[in-house]
Amino acid sequence: MSGSRTGVEDVAEREAEEAVPRGPRRRAGYVTALFALLVLLLLGAVVVLIAQGSIAIPIGDVLRILTGREVESGTSRTIVLDARLPKVVAGLLAGAALAVGGVQMQTLFRNPLADPFVLGVSSGAILGASIVILGTGGVGWLTGLGVVSQLGVTGAAVAGAAGVLLIALGIARRVGDPVVVLVVGVMLGYLAGALVDMLVYYTDPDRLQALTTFTRGSVRNVTWNELQVVAVACGVVLLLSVFLAQPLNALLLGERYAGSLGVDVRRVHFLSLASVAVLSGIITAYCGAIGFVGLAAPHLARGLLRTADHRLVLPASALVGAVIVLAAEYVAGGNGLTRTSLPLNSVTAFVGAPVILWVLLSGRARRGA
Repeated sequence: MSGSRTGVEDVAEREAEEAVPRGPRRRAGYVTALFALLVLLLLGAVVVLIAQGSIAIPIGDVLRILTGREVESGTSRTIVLDARLPKVVAGLLAGAALAVGGVQMQTLFRNPLADPFVLGVSSGAILGASIVILGTGGVGWLTGLGVVSQLGVTGAAVAGAAGVLLIALGIARRVGDPVVVLVVGVMLGYLAGALVDMLVYYTDPDRLQALTTFTRGSVRNVTWNELQVVAVACGVVLLLSVFLAQPLNALLLGERYAGSLGVDVRRVHFLSLASVAVLSGIITAYCGAIGFVGLAAPHLARGLLRTADHRLVLPASALVGAVIVLAAEYVAGGNGLTRTSLPLNSVTAFVGAPVILWVLLSGRARRGA
């Protein structure tokens, strides 16, 4: 019987065993201290990012403004509430939701390298935005189509993401096999990327800068009105994760085992895929494709917690993801030390790439042992 076991089943069983706490009191103290530290790091990142910028604002004034108290400078209040707070909230929500989405995708696909963008929805969003950015205005080939121009970059990105989403979810609902859905998502991403390359090849070079800025990710231009849409998408994923924690734990031991426990596996798959796909499309539309966060944060959370229990991994990943995005935004230009701003993706890659290498090398070392 043991000879029929697969390596994947062995890994899943090991992860499930790690989810059982050892030394309850010591374990509970460690987990509580870790979550307290992550919350403090997040609050510190929020305050520092709001205080720093081209115009530095004392941290004391920032705290007074955020708590509704009066400050001497009305300009400081305007800068904090209208210019900096929306981007900080957007970064916090996007980082938390992308990290939680990454946990769900890695569990569903049983692949440590899966992330919220695995279904190709972000590529669809970039394709939609590319059509508007490269094809309208000036001598663009879609200049005469007023409806396209009125749709705007964000609307086109949402429409492109929705198109890919409908295809991916239609196949997921019909097939029900996560591996097939994963392959379809990758192929849709490649197809959308190829179409973007064709648009770039035939477009005016002067319009490429706008597309480059969009694809590299940024939370700096998010307004309060746009933040409402981002908050709804991120909130749905975060709220749904609370109800999916237990079913995801069961899936660690395989779909048959989860089904024997009464888990509706197909329903869990569809809800997770739908919510995460909508999330990735909305975030790409409003903030660009923020890469590596949904890939790296879950692994960092599991490493810190030393468990695969989703009841702990999901909230810890949300905190880690939010801290990563806010710290990356600070390094990218939120510190006010330079006049130019780096793309957010360039900074998150410095965190995500080493984590991915660590996951691959540690997995290879375990197999060798």
